[in-house]
Amino acid sequence: MKKLVSLAVGMGMAVLTASTAQAISEAEINNDIAEFQGFFLKRFPGVALEDYVDGVNALPQYAHRRANWELMMDFPPYEPEMEKAEEEWSKAFANGKGFDDCNLAPANTYPVYDEASDDLRTLVADLNACLKANGEKPIKNVKRGKMARLIAHYKSQFNDEPMAVDFSAAGAQAWYEKGRQFYWAKRGQLNFSCADCHVANSGNSVRGDVLSAGLGHGVGFPVYRTKWSMSGKPWGTMHRRYGGCNKQVRASPFKAQGTEYKALEYYEAIMNTGVPLKVPSQRQ
Repeated sequence: MKKLVSLAVGMGMAVLTASTAQAISEAEINNDIAEFQGFFLKRFPGVALEDYVDGVNALPQYAHRRANWELMMDFPPYEPEMEKAEEEWSKAFANGKGFDDCNLAPANTYPVYDEASDDLRTLVADLNACLKANGEKPIKNVKRGKMARLIAHYKSQFNDEPMAVDFSAAGAQAWYEKGRQFYWAKRGQLNFSCADCHVANSGNSVRGDVLSAGLGHGVGFPVYRTKWSMSGKPWGTMHRRYGGCNKQVRASPFKAQGTEYKALEYYEAIMNTGVPLKVPSQRQ
């Protein structure tokens, strides 16, 4: 417990004074990665870094359900949707070009810091920018449906590639600070942070479910979720899940693809440095 408190102080509480403190350095971010990953590797000693691609299914506390999940993966429920995704990706634009002509970064390097605009490029934004540049209408719903399927199709081509997000630029490090602060700051009526559930209580049960580890978050997204499939909208991007998490702690969700969630996605992607992609994935 003392080490957990130390981790929270070192990686979270210090962030609250980021506006007055000296900007974080690349070396400090590398240290954050080592501490974050080291915490989980020690907390769950039988789970290797690459195992975290399976989310909560990788944790020993979820072992009693893993067999059912493995049976489901013999005939994944998302297979017909992935066939649809391939068709959507392959459909040519009116000008004869297509998604293969888009200027996209490798999937394992998103979000990408753009120094010219001092902004983060997400895969969602890059796909919509490509559509607009080719005279097509951008996809309005950036949380589920077609956008999620397109992302799943693109990312699946980079499966097993380890996460390798660049944070070498000073501007990128400022975005990292924003994301780190969001992850460790408490919010909502329940006064919970992302870390309260997915670091301090990772592997613990709540309402009959097991809380996933923060390590591995994002490498399987977009996900095909059983809970979402009940309403006929099974696919979800990272920002859809972020909104749901905020609602669960009784906090107002932020706008998908807004500053807050882009920074959070960036922070989590960097914490997952070295963890391979595994898309699509199925979650409860």
